[in-house]
Amino acid sequence: MTVGAGICVEDGNLMVFGNKVLSDVHDNVVVTPASGGALTNGAFIGVQSDQIGSRRVFPIGKLDGLHFMCVFRFKLWWMTQRMGTSGQDVPFETQFLIVETKEGSDFGEGSKDGVDQSAVYTVFLPILEGDFRAVLQGNELNEIEICLESGDPAVAGCCGRCLFSDYGVEIRAARLVEGPRKPFNHRNRRLCL
Repeated sequence: MTVGAGICVEDGNLMVFGNKVLSDVHDNVVVTPASGGALTNGAFIGVQSDQIGSRRVFPIGKLDGLHFMCVFRFKLWWMTQRMGTSGQDVPFETQFLIVETKEGSDFGEGSKDGVDQSAVYTVFLPILEGDFRAVLQGNELNEIEICLESGDPAVAGCCGRCLFSDYGVEIRAARLVEGPRKPFNHRNRRLCL
């Protein structure tokens, strides 16, 4: 299944511009193209499920051997960063994840014929969907999981597809989310008084 400009799930791997970002992608993971404007390098990754509850955790796929940096909430009002190379290094309450891959390399290291390879950066940005908030986390199997919470046991119904996004560049990611959902205005579009 190829989506947008080079984002697909192929042979159980999430591929971004020919680079494997996640392996062992689960069958219930759905990739749909991002729409709006001239932003063609993005996609929404969702999970199809009939599970109901105010807190649901869905494994997406394995992150192993690639360098990443993430920002996670470690106290109610504070966030910090962490770096690592496997899914188990991704902490609970991750709000933003950027993964580095090198063209033609599954593990992001080395070079072809002594020439440095260009890096491809993939951003995972969990977003709100309906009454649910989303965060990322890792598990002991090196899988990246999406955790969906409503915060209210009375709000237990979850949509069949819960979305978060995977993008090539952070600015394009923010603008893409800004467009159809209108949750905020990007700082480049704000008026200074």
